[in-house]
Amino acid sequence: MEIPVLILGGFLGSGKTTLLLSLLEESKARGLKPGVIMNELGARDVDGYILQEHTGVNVEKLLDGCVCCTRKDELPGSLNNLLARRPDLIFIELTGVADPAEIAEMLQTEAFARRLKLHYTVTLLDAEHALEYSSRFSADKQLVRTLRKQLSSADLIIVNKSDLAEQETLWKIEKTVRKVNSASEVVFTHYSRINLAPLLAGLTPQAPRSTAPQRGTAAAGGAPLKRIQAAPQPAATAVQEPPAGQQEPGGSGSYSQVSAVTLTFPQAGGSGIDPQRLESLFRVWGHVLLRAKGHVRLQGDAAVQLVQYAGNRTSWEPSRYPGQPYVVFIGLNLDEERLAEQWTALFG
Repeated sequence: MEIPVLILGGFLGSGKTTLLLSLLEESKARGLKPGVIMNELGARDVDGYILQEHTGVNVEKLLDGCVCCTRKDELPGSLNNLLARRPDLIFIELTGVADPAEIAEMLQTEAFARRLKLHYTVTLLDAEHALEYSSRFSADKQLVRTLRKQLSSADLIIVNKSDLAEQETLWKIEKTVRKVNSASEVVFTHYSRINLAPLLAGLTPQAPRSTAPQRGTAAAGGAPLKRIQAAPQPAATAVQEPPAGQQEPGGSGSYSQVSAVTLTFPQAGGSGIDPQRLESLFRVWGHVLLRAKGHVRLQGDAAVQLVQYAGNRTSWEPSRYPGQPYVVFIGLNLDEERLAEQWTALFG
């Protein structure tokens, strides 16, 4: 029996984990047993812990690199671990700089072709910043090419955070999407809220696991999505590929100049951090900082907070993370030494 796989892609901070949380809750309501692979650029786990905290689902975690590049050899092992648990479906949430098409190709290799099948590929966009990507990252051709592949390979494109963008911007985003993908469905929303029924339509448990009523496809409504053959990228917008066997400067694989720096709280003292000073640090690095997230302890408060920075916005929410507080910084050519010095100064 082939287990369906749903790939979630999209740039950093676009709302992939929020969507995955909803998909896991809906899967549970339908009596489905999901498996999850979570790939993060940072050396410490953030999103995987969020999933486990909110849903209790065991997560296979690939940390400190992109599954299309430095962690590529680890993906087969994670898939085999999940298959041993006999899930009804598998969700793979990629880093924001990964190419979903590369993962889809792996599912077709001899090792997995008879055990897994690609169900859908979903790509999320941040409506507030999507139009800036090509110009902002123009010096990183690998990244620009990957962001376009995230669109061209998608069966469903979710333009998230649409409430933060003008209508004219949304029209321009759809026009941009259609240049590289004329066939996929495009949905505009905020907080990653969509009708999940089409994504899960036709999926059933391998064996009954509960006598409790389960939410079926008919009850939830929504026809299945139509799988699309991604349209070829027009020559007018194509990025020049490097010659065969030659990699562009700065790295290999799906991205080149994006890096992650994980910084932990000092062991001594045990004092918390001033949230305003931390947000100020995010703003200082805003020209190159693409994403920041972590679990932190605030000054004068024993409770831990989940902090997330994306699109020049910072959000806070309570967390039950039990370990040593930390923050993962993800950006373009981050100066790790300078960033670490400024981080240490926050505790002075």
